[in-house]
Amino acid sequence: MTTGAVSGLTVTFSVESTPLGAAANYTLTLSQGTIDATSDDSSRWGEYLVGRRDWTIDSDFLYIYTDTAAKYLEEHITSATPTYVTVVLTLPDGRTYSGDGIVTSFTITSGFEETVKASISIQGTDALTTSTS
Repeated sequence: MTTGAVSGLTVTFSVESTPLGAAANYTLTLSQGTIDATSDDSSRWGEYLVGRRDWTIDSDFLYIYTDTAAKYLEEHITSATPTYVTVVLTLPDGRTYSGDGIVTSFTITSGFEETVKASISIQGTDALTTSTS
């Protein structure tokens, strides 16, 4: 039996302190870059230094036009002067990932006799903060 596994049903994704409703999934990606430091002294092995880190969050959700967080995200990318959004991903154990980002895409899709769905991508613009409760 697997212990410590968590259900995605208990993860929340908030934008400007408002949970994104009707969410189907979230993907938090943390990336670590490298800097090539290979030289003639490297014995033909690549040597690397730690480079910059970055993060993105992608989410798919049912498009509900009255959802405050979804409206905010849509307005963010369609406005003439986009601003940063603050996002928080909260896990069932109380751990959170939070940071400021820019909405890089907002997509609405629908098929005949299907629910309207939306997806967003947010690129982090500063450090992603991790906290535990």
